[in-house]
This record gives sequence, C-alpha cells and structure tokens, in this order.
Amino acid sequence: MITGRQIRAARSLLEWKADDLAKKAGLTRVTVSKIEADLVQPQEKTMASIIRAFDLHGVEFLEDEGVRVRKNQLRVFSGKTGYKQYLDHIYLALKDAGGRICQFNLSDSKNLPYADEYAAEHMARMEKIEGLDARVLTIHGDHSFPAKYCAYRWLDQKNKVLIPYYVYGDYVSMSTYKSHSNIQIVSIYSKLLSARYVDQFNLFWDSAIIPDKKGAK
Repeated sequence: MITGRQIRAARSLLEWKADDLAKKAGLTRVTVSKIEADLVQPQEKTMASIIRAFDLHGVEFLEDEGVRVRKNQLRVFSGKTGYKQYLDHIYLALKDAGGRICQFNLSDSKNLPYADEYAAEHMARMEKIEGLDARVLTIHGDHSFPAKYCAYRWLDQKNKVLIPYYVYGDYVSMSTYKSHSNIQIVSIYSKLLSARYVDQFNLFWDSAIIPDKKGAK
C-alpha cells in the first residue's frame, strides 16, 4: 500500500503542489490532502489515478515507502489488451494540457481494429481535449480518416518504406506486428527524441498532399 509520505515525496520530485496532483489525477485538493495525511483509506480506483499521474511523468513507487524517478523511460504494450492500455496512455498524457500528435506513415485502418469497439470510445474522448494539435501522414490513396480531431495528409507512395512512428506529447512510439491479431508497441519518454521526430515530421508535412475527402471513412 502506498503511503501519504510516498505521495508527498513523489510530488517533491516533480516539484508539484497538491493542486497539481489533484488536477492530473482528477481528484479534489481536499481528497489529495487527506490521502497524504493518511486520514482516509482511498478507494482502489482513486489510488490507481494517483499512480497513473506519477507514472506518466516518470515517477514510480518502491517497497519500504520508497519513490524514485524511473531510470528506464521505455514502456511495452503487447496484444489487444496492451493496445487498449496504449490508447489510455495517449489520452492520459494529453488530456490535461493538450499537446501534439504526429502520426507518420501509419494508417488508422491498420491499428484501430486492434481496439475493437474501444476505438470509438477513445476517439470520442480525444475529441474533447482542448489545445490538441493532431496530424496524420498516411500513404497516398488511404481514405481512412476516422478521427475528427486529426488533420490528414498523404505521403508519396515512395515513402511507404519509411519506418512508421507516433509522437504524443513527449513520447515516441513504434509498432511491430507479430501476426494479424498481435501487435506490440514500444513507447519511449524523451523530450529531446520526440522533438527530433516532430522536426522530421514537419518536413514531410509541409510538402505532403492534401487529400480530397472522396471516399473518406
């Protein structure tokens, strides 16, 4: 069980005020204060929200009331269950302050089926994020434009051999497909790396083809 002392220490590592944690975890300032003072026994879902908030910013809890900045900023999401967790990770990373999405050489029609009906739920919540700048570069001729919050452009067919990647906030992710039903996604947290990938993305975006919407779905 994570203690109030650990939560206070985790906030200190990130230089967060209690109000910051409350906002990022979707809680009230009063609730956070009571949990940190060990005055209440929080529900499991409440504690999970707190853990997710710190996890997204690279802080993890250890045994014996320890807390540290995660040295390994790499996460792996496997299979259909992992893909849904990956979508949650994207949403949680962007929901509070918006940010950027740069999807390069990835078709929504290839990835979203792994989420089944959860895909529509995910896109609906993403549409509500304020300040989100989401752009997708897919191969010429792909008319799969399901995400209303995204701007789509086409890459030249000759670029289909380029390695696909997905930038969300300060995360860069890449996918491998083990079979038609098994996907594995590696996500790396790095402000420098994500910025470099965004710079590359923008070079292609500026010269990309703006598709007509005929046949879009």
